Amino acid sequence: MANIGPTHILHRGMVMKLLGYRLSVCGAALALLPTLEMVACGRSGGGYSYSSITGYIGGAWQFTVTNAKGRVPLVIEANLTQDKHGIISSVGSVTASGPTGDVLNMFILGPSLSAATAVSVDYLGYTCNGTDSGDRSITGTLDPSNQVTLNLAVGGGEVDTLTGTLNNTASPPFTGTLTTKTVCGGTTSASVVGALAYPPNGLYTGTSASDSSEKISANITSANGSLTGTGSDSKLGNFMLTGNTVGSAFSATLTYTGSPANSGPVFGYLDRDLGPAGSILLVRFEGANVSTCPNGEPFYNSSCLIAILATD
Repeated sequence: MANIGPTHILHRGMVMKLLGYRLSVCGAALALLPTLEMVACGRSGGGYSYSSITGYIGGAWQFTVTNAKGRVPLVIEANLTQDKHGIISSVGSVTASGPTGDVLNMFILGPSLSAATAVSVDYLGYTCNGTDSGDRSITGTLDPSNQVTLNLAVGGGEVDTLTGTLNNTASPPFTGTLTTKTVCGGTTSASVVGALAYPPNGLYTGTSASDSSEKISANITSANGSLTGTGSDSKLGNFMLTGNTVGSAFSATLTYTGSPANSGPVFGYLDRDLGPAGSILLVRFEGANVSTCPNGEPFYNSSCLIAILATD
């Protein structure tokens, strides 16, 4: 290495110091630059240099849209992945049986999260033209100035764009705008705030949405994206919950040990603004073409409200 001259061609990407200079080679070209702490040669895979990214938006997040479709609040729950170059991703889908994966959207019935009375689970066909691929993926970037751009695929050829600023020490840490441009024409925008999401953990109690004399309690544990729980229903008996969490929401299988006919898939959302210490809105997904609930529960846009369970 001592005989290397200034015209020696180095292998692609090699960086070394020589005679008070930093020698940076991108491809087969040579460039003699004054000594610097960093020389960036670009990345074929996109994103930014590792040391220039200071923010972090990976993990479980909730983005709250204050005035979404139908002029109601929308929560976008996502388990985000961010690499060291600021590339962000999250994959989800919607099927005839309800949402799955790491993206889960829920519309809130009520003027705000603190006054929610029900939630509607995103479903296949929830688009203006009725054509829905089921894709609910999120891709985007975080730049060195902590500006976030997220592209939300919501089926039907529609991609919403969420842009804003990340400040990990602020409350909320994300503020921005959601811009929607539908394939059926029209562009709308709404304010968004984002924060780290926390799935349910602990004891939750309440009554059935269709029978106030029916007492329900559930003891739930969430960790590393998985959810388990046990509970009791004063009329249907004991039950178990097993499933997965997405942000502050979850999808699970509810299994009654003594009345298996009442078992099945459920979805829940932990609304931390509802009640003194937060409440779970527990729903059953009925489908896009259903307009009533079989057991007399309150119906809201594809979903039947089972119960609202307050943090005990």
